[in-house]
Amino acid sequence: MRRAERLLELQTIDLALDTARKRVRAIDALLAESDALRAARQAAERSRSRLAQLHTQSKDLELQSATLDEKIKTVEDRLYGGAVKNPKELADLQKDVAALRRHKTGLDDTLLGVFDEMERAEREHGARQAELAQVEAAWQSDQAALISERAQLSARITASDAERGTLRADVASDDLAVYDRLRAQRHGQAVARLEDGVCGACGVQPSANKMAHLQRDDALLACGNCERIIVVSD
Repeated sequence: MRRAERLLELQTIDLALDTARKRVRAIDALLAESDALRAARQAAERSRSRLAQLHTQSKDLELQSATLDEKIKTVEDRLYGGAVKNPKELADLQKDVAALRRHKTGLDDTLLGVFDEMERAEREHGARQAELAQVEAAWQSDQAALISERAQLSARITASDAERGTLRADVASDDLAVYDRLRAQRHGQAVARLEDGVCGACGVQPSANKMAHLQRDDALLACGNCERIIVVSD
């Protein structure tokens, strides 16, 4: 096998490894929670928080209402118990009862409004929970497929790395130095096959003198335009 062909074989492995490793990095990013899942979880949390807030508010209003009931009962007991005889004091007690009852009516109306809002909040929370469950199930299904794909890629990378090491061991160090430098400079493609008389990477035709040299000698010759190592097909 000619020197350039050996480097082309090495490049085939390297490019396949580049692709596999890039896909592994993409999978690693996808294995994190998706934007859709985060959005669904945040929506469910907001609805839960709102429902909890309404529950707290209703309990507070119910406590205030119960406290007012006790106050009304205490004042009415004094008003109707017969212990108070003074007309002015009786009139003041009647005013107190009326004021307390008005306060309680307003409080109860507020509490009814909170109950209505709680019903809507419970329906909203149920919908958001169902949506979260659906998005999470789809995400988990995707995760299983991605984890399987990643495992297959990792096994392929391990095998290709071993093959790559064996091949590099058979290549002259000077050739490897040229190849590695060009790989870094030319986005991973250091070698180009000659196709229909032109460089397969940049499309420029080598000179007749270079073509004769390529066909005659086992040397590494670079494309005069892109500087990649040229391989001539048999």
